[in-house]
Amino acid sequence: MLLFEGNYSLALNTRSAGDRERPSLRIAMQVFAYRNYRLLWLSSAVAMLGMQAQQIIRGMLAWDLTGNFTMSAFLVLSFGLPLGLFSLLGGALADRFEKRNLILLSQAASVCIAAVTGILVLTDLINFWLLFAIGLIQGSFVSIGMPSRTPLMIDTVPEQQRLSAVALSMMPMTAMRAIGPALGGLVAGFVGFEWGYFGVSFCYLLSVATVLLVPTGIGQADRDLSSDSTSRSNQNLFGSIGSGLSFVFTNAGIRRLVIMMMIIGAIGMPLQTQFPGFVESELMPANSNWQFWAGAMVAIGGLGGLIGSILVARLTQSNRKPMIQWIAGIIGSLSIASIWIFSSFGFVGVIMPIFISGGAMTAFMGVNQAMMMDEAPPEYRGRVMSLFMFSMAFLSLSAAPMGRIADVISAATLFGILGLLMAALLVVIGLSSRAKTFGIEAVKSPRNGPARDLISTTPAELTDR
Repeated sequence: MLLFEGNYSLALNTRSAGDRERPSLRIAMQVFAYRNYRLLWLSSAVAMLGMQAQQIIRGMLAWDLTGNFTMSAFLVLSFGLPLGLFSLLGGALADRFEKRNLILLSQAASVCIAAVTGILVLTDLINFWLLFAIGLIQGSFVSIGMPSRTPLMIDTVPEQQRLSAVALSMMPMTAMRAIGPALGGLVAGFVGFEWGYFGVSFCYLLSVATVLLVPTGIGQADRDLSSDSTSRSNQNLFGSIGSGLSFVFTNAGIRRLVIMMMIIGAIGMPLQTQFPGFVESELMPANSNWQFWAGAMVAIGGLGGLIGSILVARLTQSNRKPMIQWIAGIIGSLSIASIWIFSSFGFVGVIMPIFISGGAMTAFMGVNQAMMMDEAPPEYRGRVMSLFMFSMAFLSLSAAPMGRIADVISAATLFGILGLLMAALLVVIGLSSRAKTFGIEAVKSPRNGPARDLISTTPAELTDR
């Protein structure tokens, strides 16, 4: 049977739920047949372009203002601390209110904040502590809107395609990790920090315009059918947060995924904050355009991440996802550790370790997020996603002490030690639950019955979604 929407056709497979097809990127890409998924994906792409460019510009500006690893890393605390404080609140809001509107609020605030920062730089009023305060404000808005994005995207496609929807939702982030830092580095290095911020503001504005084309009410049927809908209406927000945490801690599968993600969030992610100083002080000669090369380093990791996200989209249909995630995490950790050795060859020497670690870590995060969303019932997806975001808050908490250590022992040595530590922890977790790591996943039936099946999806639903 063929369903049509515009120039898109979706071939539907009428196999029984017990049959498995070989993992296929073509099948995964069928999620783009749904209009609202395409719009949200495009919105994510331009928003992530702005966010990735802003991260490298902010890091360069902090280094330009302070010339210090510790202070540059401390700046990350300004953006990540609100993620730790408010992401759980954002998840509870996502499970209660219209996700589209929460995303719009977050993105509109980012438009204004980036524009104001650009004006402060242009008028030479910016200083480190003002930049820190701006990060606190923007991080607060991001923590409110971000937990809504992935759950909203998977609500636009049928049950059987939601793993592919989650995996492909990672693609804008990883693709823009390749494009955004390089573009941000070019603009900051050749035009100025202020124009970089104005460009970031424009990206967020495009994201707002795209989300405005998405209708309200997506996912309402799932929320109405959820077993938690009655009790949720009688809870305050803090009670809702508590019930979400209780669900996670009593669900062994999600609990294991959260622990593994927090290892990467606490140890691996903060290492990226050391890239500007690492390039300027340890890889490049004096008086070189280190801003561009710092952006290029992040872009190389992003290019590897793009390839990793494509592989994840194909492998979400595999019944070996826990093992795929485990192996990807170990490969990424060891690649980070190898920077310790290959940095002696200069910038060229670290290209391959950065590329491999970017691909492997993206594969790890993509499979992790896909399995978390697959395990969570619709009524808990916002709160489960907020824990994924909460794990990213560890980036800010550990970035400053890591910067201090890098000032003492060098960034390359820090990469080596922490890469080996991550690999060791992942090995222990994987081998301590061998049945889960190396087992074969069972085929799951749709939660909400035949009405949510791909086969029963009508042409009208294709347009509505």
